[in-house]
Amino acid sequence: MKSVKLLIAELRRAKGITQSELANYLGVSFQAVSKWENGTTMPDITLLPMLSEYFQVSVDEILGLKPLSNREYMSRGTDRKEHWDNKLGYLKDSRIEFWNYDYLYFLVNKVWNITKPINIIDFGCGYGYLGLMLLKILPTGSTYTGVDISETLLDEARILFKDSEYKTKFIKSDLNSFSVKEEYDMAICQALLRHLPNPKEILRKMVDVVSIGGMVICVEVNREFENAGLYIKGINYNSFNKTSVLQKLWKTELAEEGRDYSVGIKIPFYMQECGLHNIDVRINDRVNFINPYGDKTEYNKLLKSLITTNGWNRKLSDDENENIIDLFMNRGLTRAEAEIYMKSDLEISNYLMSNKDNVFVLKTNCLLISYGTK
Repeated sequence: MKSVKLLIAELRRAKGITQSELANYLGVSFQAVSKWENGTTMPDITLLPMLSEYFQVSVDEILGLKPLSNREYMSRGTDRKEHWDNKLGYLKDSRIEFWNYDYLYFLVNKVWNITKPINIIDFGCGYGYLGLMLLKILPTGSTYTGVDISETLLDEARILFKDSEYKTKFIKSDLNSFSVKEEYDMAICQALLRHLPNPKEILRKMVDVVSIGGMVICVEVNREFENAGLYIKGINYNSFNKTSVLQKLWKTELAEEGRDYSVGIKIPFYMQECGLHNIDVRINDRVNFINPYGDKTEYNKLLKSLITTNGWNRKLSDDENENIIDLFMNRGLTRAEAEIYMKSDLEISNYLMSNKDNVFVLKTNCLLISYGTK
């Protein structure tokens, strides 16, 4: 990874000037400007203040050490179908580490006290993973409706339920425009609100579709909890506990696109604002201990999930590394912070990929389960 990435070309294009016009202002040849932009040479140090004044940015911004304050924000688009159309593999790999079946059974039968068949609607259902788990536990005759923006994920959900005896329906819809006339006994979502710019509005829709006495349940992450809940034996804990760096990135995402890294911890308050009663919160008890001395099939399954969902199985090219650093800087990190993050990720990746048969990991997502009654 480069320690300096000149942003002269980007600044010049944004200002709408040619290399020759910039060269004339600085008193150099246009060939010199061309060499700066393609990375062949660096401008003389005496020219940096002139460049700073001309483009109205700091020298650190010109050198690519700090994010450009006037750069257009690049949204990740996690509320769009195009994003989720390519996430089926990720969802399948990550969902296997979400739940202990006996704990979900405990919630349904002992905490929520569901003794009669109910009609469920699942907001952002993905490929129906949570729905299938619930229907195996709920009283016979319960129904399930899944709503998602991605037809790719819904097609997979239909396949998942194809040979089951359960009564199901799947609806392709953007949740922002979604509306139904039916009322449901339960509206649920899992790992959805974190990815949306308007979580409170979607929660209100969930409240609207349940009948009086019905339940609204949100299963969500708090990124700070999740990030701190990982330990890999053999690696310094600080290598993967990157919360202090990521907080800057998360706060920028919240300010620029509404993606709230701490939404999981705020949902009970939102539920109260939406008029729900008997609000309570549980924390999912699933903790994944990846241990080569245990069941080998489970070990391989959980290790694959850990590696693939974090992208630790990929060898990135220099250009791919630069693109990620650029994305991080667009979200408020300095280049040094982004490079430290990438170096740490590479260390973890190399360790895991080199020790696949002898890795010890403890990981918890600390999923918060908030629920209330209408």
